[in-house]
This record gives sequence, C-alpha cells and structure tokens, in this order.
Amino acid sequence: MKYNAGVIYNKSKSTAKKLALEIATWLKKNKCKVFLSDSISVRPKKFDFILSVGGDGTMLKVIRTFSPLSVPIKGINLGSLGFLTDTDANEVFEFLKNLLSSGFKIEKRILLSVEFEYNGKKIRIISANDCVVRSLTGGKLITVDVNIDKDFTAEYKCDGMIISTPTGSTAYSLAASGPIVYPNIPVFILTPISPHTLTQRPMILSDKSCVSFTAKNKYGSGKIMISIDGQENYTLPNGSVVKFYLYKKPLKLIKNRSKSYFETLKTKLHWSI
Repeated sequence: MKYNAGVIYNKSKSTAKKLALEIATWLKKNKCKVFLSDSISVRPKKFDFILSVGGDGTMLKVIRTFSPLSVPIKGINLGSLGFLTDTDANEVFEFLKNLLSSGFKIEKRILLSVEFEYNGKKIRIISANDCVVRSLTGGKLITVDVNIDKDFTAEYKCDGMIISTPTGSTAYSLAASGPIVYPNIPVFILTPISPHTLTQRPMILSDKSCVSFTAKNKYGSGKIMISIDGQENYTLPNGSVVKFYLYKKPLKLIKNRSKSYFETLKTKLHWSI
C-alpha cells in the first residue's frame, strides 16, 4: 500500500532534523508520499499517518495539531524520557518495515477539551496530557473551587490544580503524587499541587463528567496562569472559570507491536533496576 505520510520534527534539535530527513528519504524509496516539516510551523493536513521525531514535547504539539483530523500518530524518541514516544531512533527503520508490510495497529486514548475566556474571546484547546491552573506568581497559594457536573465539590487551598488524562498521569500529575493510570481507561485525574489540607487527595473521575475550576488569587496581581500540556500558557484575571470535558475525537496512536505499555513504564521509571 502506498501511504501519504507526514514527518514532523523538533527543529531545535539538529539530530531530529537529520533523522527526519533520513526517514523521509527511506519512505520515498519505499513508494510513500512524504510531507516534511518542523513542529512549530506545520499546519493541520490530512495524512495516512504522522511520525513525530523528537521527544514528548514535540509529540504533544503534533497531537494538538493533528488529532482534530483523526490522523494516526507515532512518536520517535530523541528526548530524555519519552512516555509518548516509545520507539527510539535505532528502532525506527525496523518499525517502518513492519508498518509498510503489515499495516499499523491503532490505540485510542481520550483527549481533554479545555474552555475559558481570554481577552473577551471564548478559547477551546485540546490537551493530550494535562491542564494546570496556578498563580501567575510561582509558589503562591491560590483557592480553587471545583465543580463536577455542576455540583460544588470542594474548595482547594493549594499551589495549583492539575486535571489530566490517563496519558498524562505519568507527567506532572505523577510528580504531584497522583496515580499512574492505564492509558486507555476512560477517566480524568484531578490532582491538587501541595494542598494545605492533608485530606484533599487526588481523585479519579469519569470522562463523562464536566469539571470546572474557579480560581482565586489574593496575592500580588491576583492573576491566574493556566498551562496546557506545559506548552500553551494564558494569563487570566482573578476569579476566572476554566471548564474541562471530553474532546469529541480520540487520540489515535500507532502502537509498536514489539512493546507493551508496562515495558515502557519499567524502562522509563527504572523499575526492577
């Protein structure tokens, strides 16, 4: 089968661009049509599949760009951790040979839709990992009122709040003592950052829930920062409301048939070593 492939790379890494060029050349020799671009300037286009060459940061940008078009994505890891990019550079051509000969297997994961007002406009953004709400001034206490399905749940006094997908459970949420969640379970994870009440612990919610944060900050400028996947950041006024719900389309990841999720966990988290 002749595929129409996108190869998207992290332009800040010379090794990523070099590998992306090698991959593009190999795919063309194997009768594929190839589009090559860096992750910053690329615009949404429909492909049979996309290879993201870099680390998890590159992969997250590619996911937000192409998931609305339901394009299957595979990450090639040149970063330091790589939960999303589980195939390393030395494995990529063997992986591609198997893909072209046997096709690819898709794993579907949920995406988070984030909604808020910014400069008088309603903003909607996809998140693959998480959204973090915190004070604009680092390390300052904020108050976050959490509503789940329009019901008031609790007031959190904390350094910030994280809402994550299962994919993002091994990112910031894990660092804030949140649970590791198997990536295709349909849930959201709510994790407070350094809560000032020990009984306020992480919660796992149904992905059918609509969650909202009302964030209040009495310190300094009183402004709130929200960060989507650690990459897109917005400064909001005190008392802003941020809503979260399931995005209408799933993330489509191309699985590496030779690796399991638990093998990736053991490798990345250095279990049993």
